[in-house]
Amino acid sequence: MAAEQRGFALLIVLWTLGLLALLVAGLAAAGRSAMETAGNLRGNAAAEAAADGGVQLAIFELRRGTWRPDGLSHSVGIGRATVGVAIEDQSDRINPNFSSPALLAAILAAVGADPAEALDLSRAMVDWRTATTMSLAGGLKLDRYRRAGLPYGPPNRPFASVDEIGLVVGMNDVLLARLRPYFSVYQIGDAHEIANSSFNRAVQQDAAMIGRTSALIGFTSPDEIVLVSATAVLADGARFVRRAELRLSAQLKPGERAEQILTWK
Repeated sequence: MAAEQRGFALLIVLWTLGLLALLVAGLAAAGRSAMETAGNLRGNAAAEAAADGGVQLAIFELRRGTWRPDGLSHSVGIGRATVGVAIEDQSDRINPNFSSPALLAAILAAVGADPAEALDLSRAMVDWRTATTMSLAGGLKLDRYRRAGLPYGPPNRPFASVDEIGLVVGMNDVLLARLRPYFSVYQIGDAHEIANSSFNRAVQQDAAMIGRTSALIGFTSPDEIVLVSATAVLADGARFVRRAELRLSAQLKPGERAEQILTWK
Protein backbone atom coordinates (compact mmCIF):
# COMPACT_ATOMS: atom_id res chain seq x y z
CA MET A 1 0.00 0.00 0.00
CA ALA A 2 2.85 2.36 0.88
CA ALA A 3 4.55 1.53 -2.42
CA GLU A 4 1.39 2.40 -4.35
CA GLN A 5 1.13 5.70 -2.50
CA ARG A 6 4.77 6.50 -3.27
CA GLY A 7 4.18 5.65 -6.95
CA PHE A 8 1.12 7.84 -7.10
CA ALA A 9 3.00 10.69 -5.42
CA LEU A 10 5.82 10.30 -7.94
CA LEU A 11 3.33 10.53 -10.80
CA ILE A 12 1.90 13.71 -9.29
CA VAL A 13 5.40 15.19 -9.03
CA LEU A 14 6.25 14.25 -12.62
CA TRP A 15 2.97 15.64 -13.92
CA THR A 16 3.55 18.88 -12.00
CA LEU A 17 7.09 19.19 -13.37
CA GLY A 18 5.83 18.58 -16.88
CA LEU A 19 3.17 21.23 -16.46
CA LEU A 20 5.74 23.68 -15.12
CA ALA A 21 8.01 22.92 -18.06
CA LEU A 22 5.17 23.68 -20.48
CA LEU A 23 4.39 26.91 -18.68
CA VAL A 24 8.04 27.97 -18.75
CA ALA A 25 8.30 27.12 -22.45
CA GLY A 26 5.11 29.06 -23.15
CA LEU A 27 6.32 32.09 -21.22
CA ALA A 28 9.67 31.95 -23.01
CA ALA A 29 7.95 31.78 -26.41
CA ALA A 30 5.64 34.64 -25.48
CA GLY A 31 8.64 36.66 -24.33
CA ARG A 32 10.48 36.02 -27.60
CA SER A 33 7.38 36.99 -29.56
CA ALA A 34 6.96 40.18 -27.54
CA MET A 35 10.63 41.03 -28.05
CA GLU A 36 10.34 40.40 -31.79
CA THR A 37 7.22 42.58 -31.96
CA ALA A 38 8.94 45.33 -30.03
CA GLY A 39 11.98 45.01 -32.29
CA ASN A 40 9.81 45.26 -35.40
CA LEU A 41 8.06 48.32 -34.01
CA ARG A 42 11.39 49.96 -33.24
CA GLY A 43 12.69 49.11 -36.71
CA ASN A 44 9.59 50.45 -38.44
CA ALA A 45 9.69 53.63 -36.36
CA ALA A 46 13.39 54.11 -37.17
CA ALA A 47 12.72 53.57 -40.88
CA GLU A 48 9.83 56.05 -40.84
CA ALA A 49 11.93 58.68 -39.06
CA ALA A 50 14.76 58.18 -41.56
CA ALA A 51 12.38 58.53 -44.52
CA ASP A 52 10.98 61.74 -43.05
CA GLY A 53 14.55 62.95 -42.64
CA GLY A 54 15.09 62.20 -46.32
CA VAL A 55 12.25 64.54 -47.25
CA GLN A 56 13.73 67.32 -45.11
CA LEU A 57 17.14 66.74 -46.68
CA ALA A 58 15.59 66.98 -50.13
CA ILE A 59 14.08 70.38 -49.27
CA PHE A 60 17.48 71.59 -48.02
CA GLU A 61 19.34 70.36 -51.10
CA LEU A 62 16.73 71.80 -53.45
CA ARG A 63 17.10 75.17 -51.81
CA ARG A 64 20.89 74.95 -52.13
CA GLY A 65 20.57 73.96 -55.78
CA THR A 66 22.66 70.80 -55.34
CA TRP A 67 19.70 68.50 -56.11
CA ARG A 68 17.24 69.01 -58.93
CA PRO A 69 13.72 67.61 -59.51
CA ASP A 70 14.99 65.33 -62.25
CA GLY A 71 13.74 61.98 -60.92
CA LEU A 72 17.27 60.72 -60.16
CA SER A 73 17.75 58.79 -56.91
CA HIS A 74 20.18 60.02 -54.24
CA SER A 75 21.38 57.48 -51.67
CA VAL A 76 22.17 58.86 -48.20
CA GLY A 77 22.73 57.41 -44.75
CA ILE A 78 20.37 58.68 -42.05
CA GLY A 79 20.69 57.07 -38.63
CA ARG A 80 20.78 53.29 -39.10
CA ALA A 81 19.01 53.48 -42.47
CA THR A 82 20.02 53.82 -46.07
CA VAL A 83 17.60 56.26 -47.70
CA GLY A 84 16.96 56.63 -51.42
CA VAL A 85 15.55 60.07 -52.24
CA ALA A 86 14.07 60.96 -55.63
CA ILE A 87 12.51 64.31 -56.59
CA GLU A 88 10.10 64.67 -59.49
CA ASP A 89 9.01 67.96 -61.04
CA GLN A 90 5.23 68.43 -61.01
CA SER A 91 5.27 71.87 -62.63
CA ASP A 92 4.07 70.72 -66.04
CA ARG A 93 0.97 68.99 -64.66
CA ILE A 94 -2.44 70.34 -65.54
CA ASN A 95 -4.89 71.63 -62.95
CA PRO A 96 -8.36 70.19 -63.63
CA ASN A 97 -9.88 73.12 -61.76
CA PHE A 98 -8.64 75.63 -64.35
CA SER A 99 -8.95 73.55 -67.52
CA SER A 100 -11.58 74.07 -70.20
CA PRO A 101 -13.95 71.27 -71.20
CA ALA A 102 -12.09 71.00 -74.51
CA LEU A 103 -8.73 70.55 -72.79
CA LEU A 104 -10.14 67.98 -70.36
CA ALA A 105 -11.71 66.08 -73.26
CA ALA A 106 -8.39 66.08 -75.13
CA ILE A 107 -6.54 64.70 -72.10
CA LEU A 108 -9.17 62.01 -71.55
CA ALA A 109 -8.99 60.98 -75.19
CA ALA A 110 -5.18 60.91 -75.02
CA VAL A 111 -5.27 58.40 -72.15
CA GLY A 112 -7.74 56.07 -73.85
CA ALA A 113 -11.32 57.34 -73.59
CA ASP A 114 -13.30 57.25 -76.84
CA PRO A 115 -14.31 60.70 -78.18
CA ALA A 116 -17.92 60.57 -76.95
CA GLU A 117 -16.88 59.33 -73.51
CA ALA A 118 -14.12 61.93 -73.28
CA LEU A 119 -16.50 64.78 -74.07
CA ASP A 120 -19.12 63.50 -71.62
CA LEU A 121 -16.61 63.06 -68.79
CA SER A 122 -15.05 66.47 -69.41
CA ARG A 123 -18.46 68.10 -69.01
CA ALA A 124 -19.11 66.08 -65.85
CA MET A 125 -15.76 67.25 -64.43
CA VAL A 126 -16.63 70.88 -65.09
CA ASP A 127 -20.08 70.28 -63.55
CA TRP A 128 -18.37 68.96 -60.41
CA ARG A 129 -16.28 72.07 -59.83
CA THR A 130 -18.77 74.82 -60.77
CA ALA A 131 -21.53 76.29 -58.60
CA THR A 132 -24.49 75.66 -60.91
CA THR A 133 -27.49 73.35 -60.80
CA MET A 134 -27.62 72.69 -64.57
CA SER A 135 -25.22 70.35 -66.34
CA LEU A 136 -23.21 71.30 -69.40
CA ALA A 137 -24.74 68.19 -70.99
CA GLY A 138 -28.26 69.48 -70.26
CA GLY A 139 -30.65 68.82 -67.38
CA LEU A 140 -29.96 68.94 -63.67
CA LYS A 141 -26.48 67.88 -62.56
CA LEU A 142 -27.87 65.93 -59.62
CA ASP A 143 -30.16 63.84 -61.83
CA ARG A 144 -27.20 62.06 -63.47
CA TYR A 145 -25.90 60.91 -60.10
CA ARG A 146 -29.33 59.75 -59.00
CA ARG A 147 -29.78 57.74 -62.21
CA ALA A 148 -26.37 56.14 -61.63
CA GLY A 149 -27.47 55.10 -58.12
CA LEU A 150 -24.86 57.28 -56.43
CA PRO A 151 -25.69 58.63 -52.95
CA TYR A 152 -24.03 62.00 -53.61
CA GLY A 153 -23.88 64.74 -56.18
CA PRO A 154 -21.36 67.35 -57.37
CA PRO A 155 -20.14 69.54 -54.45
CA ASN A 156 -20.03 72.65 -56.66
CA ARG A 157 -16.46 73.48 -55.64
CA PRO A 158 -12.99 72.85 -57.07
CA PHE A 159 -11.43 69.40 -56.86
CA ALA A 160 -9.58 69.02 -53.57
CA SER A 161 -7.41 66.19 -54.90
CA VAL A 162 -6.83 64.12 -58.01
CA ASP A 163 -8.42 61.18 -56.16
CA GLU A 164 -11.68 63.13 -56.04
CA ILE A 165 -11.93 62.96 -59.82
CA GLY A 166 -12.75 59.28 -59.31
CA LEU A 167 -16.11 60.32 -57.80
CA VAL A 168 -17.28 62.06 -60.98
CA VAL A 169 -20.17 60.18 -62.56
CA GLY A 170 -18.91 57.98 -65.41
CA MET A 171 -15.27 57.97 -64.27
CA ASN A 172 -13.62 54.58 -63.77
CA ASP A 173 -10.47 53.39 -62.00
CA VAL A 174 -8.58 52.62 -65.22
CA LEU A 175 -9.00 56.12 -66.66
CA LEU A 176 -8.25 57.75 -63.32
CA ALA A 177 -4.99 55.80 -63.01
CA ARG A 178 -3.99 56.96 -66.50
CA LEU A 179 -4.85 60.58 -65.67
CA ARG A 180 -2.81 60.76 -62.46
CA PRO A 181 0.59 61.46 -64.09
CA TYR A 182 -0.82 64.52 -65.86
CA PHE A 183 -2.99 66.21 -63.22
CA SER A 184 -2.29 68.23 -60.09
CA VAL A 185 -4.72 70.39 -58.12
CA TYR A 186 -1.87 72.48 -56.71
CA GLN A 187 -0.86 74.47 -59.77
CA ILE A 188 -1.72 78.15 -59.42
CA GLY A 189 -1.78 81.13 -61.73
CA ASP A 190 -3.30 81.83 -65.13
CA ALA A 191 -3.06 79.28 -67.91
CA HIS A 192 -1.19 81.25 -70.55
CA GLU A 193 1.50 79.26 -72.29
CA ILE A 194 2.23 75.80 -73.59
CA ALA A 195 4.02 73.63 -71.05
CA ASN A 196 7.21 71.90 -72.11
CA SER A 197 6.12 68.26 -72.29
CA SER A 198 5.24 66.69 -75.63
CA PHE A 199 2.07 65.27 -74.05
CA ASN A 200 0.88 68.75 -73.10
CA ARG A 201 1.65 70.12 -76.55
CA ALA A 202 -0.30 67.29 -78.15
CA VAL A 203 -3.39 67.68 -75.96
CA GLN A 204 -3.28 71.45 -76.45
CA GLN A 205 -3.51 70.96 -80.19
CA ASP A 206 -6.35 68.44 -79.82
CA ALA A 207 -8.17 70.77 -77.42
CA ALA A 208 -7.93 73.61 -79.93
CA MET A 209 -9.63 71.37 -82.51
CA ILE A 210 -12.33 70.23 -80.07
CA GLY A 211 -13.11 73.69 -78.74
CA ARG A 212 -12.27 75.55 -81.96
CA THR A 213 -10.35 78.03 -79.78
CA SER A 214 -6.89 78.16 -78.28
CA ALA A 215 -6.53 76.11 -75.11
CA LEU A 216 -3.05 77.07 -73.97
CA ILE A 217 -1.71 75.40 -70.86
CA GLY A 218 1.06 76.17 -68.43
CA PHE A 219 1.08 78.37 -65.35
CA THR A 220 2.42 81.79 -64.44
CA SER A 221 3.34 80.96 -60.84
CA PRO A 222 7.12 80.97 -60.26
CA ASP A 223 6.70 78.47 -57.41
CA GLU A 224 7.96 74.92 -57.85
CA ILE A 225 5.73 71.91 -57.23
CA VAL A 226 7.74 68.76 -56.56
CA LEU A 227 7.08 65.21 -55.41
CA VAL A 228 9.68 63.78 -53.02
CA SER A 229 9.85 60.01 -52.55
CA ALA A 230 12.08 58.83 -49.70
CA THR A 231 12.61 55.08 -49.20
CA ALA A 232 14.39 54.09 -45.97
CA VAL A 233 15.77 50.55 -45.47
CA LEU A 234 17.42 49.17 -42.33
CA ALA A 235 19.87 46.27 -42.10
CA ASP A 236 17.22 44.13 -40.37
CA GLY A 237 14.87 44.55 -43.36
CA ALA A 238 12.61 47.25 -41.91
CA ARG A 239 11.42 49.52 -44.72
CA PHE A 240 9.34 52.69 -45.00
CA VAL A 241 8.40 54.92 -47.96
CA ARG A 242 7.40 58.55 -47.51
CA ARG A 243 5.89 60.47 -50.42
CA ALA A 244 5.42 64.22 -50.00
CA GLU A 245 4.22 66.77 -52.51
CA LEU A 246 5.67 70.21 -51.81
CA ARG A 247 5.33 73.77 -53.02
CA LEU A 248 8.61 75.67 -52.90
CA SER A 249 7.87 79.38 -52.82
CA ALA A 250 9.91 81.57 -55.12
CA GLN A 251 8.99 84.79 -53.32
CA LEU A 252 8.41 84.71 -49.59
CA LYS A 253 5.99 86.92 -47.71
CA PRO A 254 6.80 88.00 -44.13
CA GLY A 255 6.36 85.04 -41.77
CA GLU A 256 5.84 82.58 -44.64
CA ARG A 257 7.75 79.29 -44.81
CA ALA A 258 9.90 78.62 -47.84
CA GLU A 259 8.07 75.33 -48.45
CA GLN A 260 4.49 74.16 -48.04
CA ILE A 261 3.61 70.48 -47.61
CA LEU A 262 0.67 69.72 -49.89
CA THR A 263 0.42 65.97 -49.37
CA TRP A 264 2.15 63.65 -46.88
CA LYS A 265 1.69 59.90 -47.41
